[in-house]
Amino acid sequence: MRDYGAAPEAHEIEVTVFGPGYGEAIAVHLGSGQWMLVDSCEPLDTKIPASLEYLCAIGAPADAVRVIVASHWHDDHVRGLSKLLDAYPQADLFISSVFSDREALAFVEGNGGPIAPSLTRGTKELAAAIGKTRNFYFADQRTIVFEETLCGRSVRVLALAPNAAAQAVALTHFATYVPIANAPVMHAPELKPNIEAIVLHVEFGEEAVLLGSDLEDYPQCGWAALVSNAWCLQRRRASAYKVAHHGSKTGNHVGIWSHLVQQQPVAVLTPFVKGSVSLPTADDRTRVRSDAEAVYITSTSSRRARIATDQLRRMRAIADKITPVNSGFGAVRLRKQHGSAGWRVELFEDARML
Repeated sequence: MRDYGAAPEAHEIEVTVFGPGYGEAIAVHLGSGQWMLVDSCEPLDTKIPASLEYLCAIGAPADAVRVIVASHWHDDHVRGLSKLLDAYPQADLFISSVFSDREALAFVEGNGGPIAPSLTRGTKELAAAIGKTRNFYFADQRTIVFEETLCGRSVRVLALAPNAAAQAVALTHFATYVPIANAPVMHAPELKPNIEAIVLHVEFGEEAVLLGSDLEDYPQCGWAALVSNAWCLQRRRASAYKVAHHGSKTGNHVGIWSHLVQQQPVAVLTPFVKGSVSLPTADDRTRVRSDAEAVYITSTSSRRARIATDQLRRMRAIADKITPVNSGFGAVRLRKQHGSAGWRVELFEDARML
């Protein structure tokens, strides 16, 4: 088990972001030993959800997790989600409201069923998680995900996205791909751009954090809609921002930096490396650094083994399954005392300043 040191004090704010080259998860200490988990990923060396391993390492009891949020259904954000529900069965599960319609749930169930191949594992994981809990809710703009007074401080988690326009667009897309009964499923098609993702605003008294998920910019649906929405603009500006969509330009909007976060906030992002796609790009890194006081990334690696191709080929000839242990997993932890001026940043394993 990884050594993450001690748990936060009861009154401390904490946001810890986990991520290898492919995957993302977030653990948020709400106060008084209460936690919210957002998304899920599994390090290749353990196959245990990163946030579950983390909470076990710092000694958090099973009843400490109050809320689990699946921001969207893509595989790199839900891998191990059903294991979190097994470990924390009392937690409320929130998923995007774009799945609240009958056609959308049919899409999840059909693409997550026994005839679905491995390419649909994101929907399989989401379907499995939904089946493990009765405490199951949909989140859209203005949904209160969590609200309580902890350590004498009002703590509130609100969903800023998806909005009604995103739900309408997503429904049309899902209805097109609902599988026919007993017909083979080729794959679960992605929504492009990503407009179904849940964006969370976490308010700890006079402090706030923005968790951007993978929401992309899109007229009437994505970031452009959020930064022009009067209700969203009434939220307290965040001093820490989990950068949307792995720092990609598609998840960026100038209004995020000018209206939703404080000037020069602390920013954290996770990489995305799959096939020929590698995020953030060099241009993305330059842009994010210009907007933030400091930027941290959970990993600089990919899922590819750090070994010569010919050696890897010989190993695969004599072994059924090869799992790299140097997968580049890392975590960035932000902690802050109530009333203090800045965030204390701790980096674990492959995490780096960008």
